Formats: sequence, structure tokens, C-alpha cells
Amino acid sequence: MSMKKLAVLFVVAPLVMLVGVHAVNAADPIKAKKGDSNFYNPHDTFNPNVEEYKWAEQDTRLPPFPKDDNLIEFQVTRPNAAFHYFIDPDSISYTEADGVVRYTVVIRSRSGANNVAFEGMRCSTREYKTYAFGNGKGKFVQPRRVEWKRIAENDYTRYRQDLAEFYFCNIHIVNLSAEKIISELKYPRRDLQQSGFH
Repeated sequence: MSMKKLAVLFVVAPLVMLVGVHAVNAADPIKAKKGDSNFYNPHDTFNPNVEEYKWAEQDTRLPPFPKDDNLIEFQVTRPNAAFHYFIDPDSISYTEADGVVRYTVVIRSRSGANNVAFEGMRCSTREYKTYAFGNGKGKFVQPRRVEWKRIAENDYTRYRQDLAEFYFCNIHIVNLSAEKIISELKYPRRDLQQSGFH
């Protein structure tokens, strides 16, 4: 082989290798650049390289109507003197598959009238859903429209914010379960007692 042919071979070979490496990088979604077919914005809702996660709520059954002698009273951080707030421990459940805590809350007026609701709370989105209301005759009735709503902080429904912060979505409760929630309601932590919450 002549010296001229060898010189051409040494020049062309690195170029071929460089083109090959560039082709592999362009197809690699980790190294892809904007404009490449595999590029995606991490803030987009759709990532072509990752299977999309779809949240699905588990089936929900109405619990038995609460009994007065079984209720656990809890306080709220901005209490309304006209009401007392209770949770039915037998109604509490936590479903790990959808991350929803379900419970029956009883709001009692000074005259002794009860407002009863069976609700669910989704900690990851700070939302709640009311599955049913008490009809005043010891039974649950379901509303026509049931949907998830953001937890508000007004005086009457402040209890949801406090249930989320101190009990249902408390980051200090490891491996959340219905039993642990009931224990927290019955025996509040010392920091809650010192803060005047309970």
C-alpha cells in the first residue's frame, strides 16, 4: 500500500468513528438536544421515555352510621365556640393504593344537632371529597355530584385543614394506617398539647 493511500485512511477512519458516535448520542434520550426527536421538556405532562402514571381512586363503601358513644372529639386551631368536632374511629380507613384517608366527621352544635359527613382526604393534592351526608334520621344519603375539592381554611370547615396537618397527612407518622390515626386522635403528641391545639 502506498504512503498516499495510508495517509487518506488515517484521515477518513477517525471521521467515520466520530459520525458513528454522534449518531448514537442523537438517539440517546439522556444526551439528546432540543430539536432531536427524543428530546422532551421535563416540565411537560407527557414524557415519551417514561410510562405515564395515572392515579385511580379505589372503590369506596359507606360505613355504618356513627354512634354517639363511640365518637372521638378533637379540637381545631381556630375553634368556633358554637360547634364541637368528632371523628368516628370505626369509619377511619387508609388505602395505600390511592393514598386516601376516609372517615366520618360529626359536627355538633350547642343545641345538640349533628351534621354528619363521610369524607375522603387525599394528602398528595390536599383535596377532600364528601361521599355522603347524614339525613338527620340515622342514615347516609349520597349527593348527586361527588368530586374532589381543595381544602379551604374558613372557620366552619377549618377542621379539614387540621385533620390533614396533624393526623391524616402528618409527615411524622411513619407507615400510615387507620390504627395509627386513631392512636393520634386519642393520645395526641406532646408538641400538640404544648401548642394548645389539644
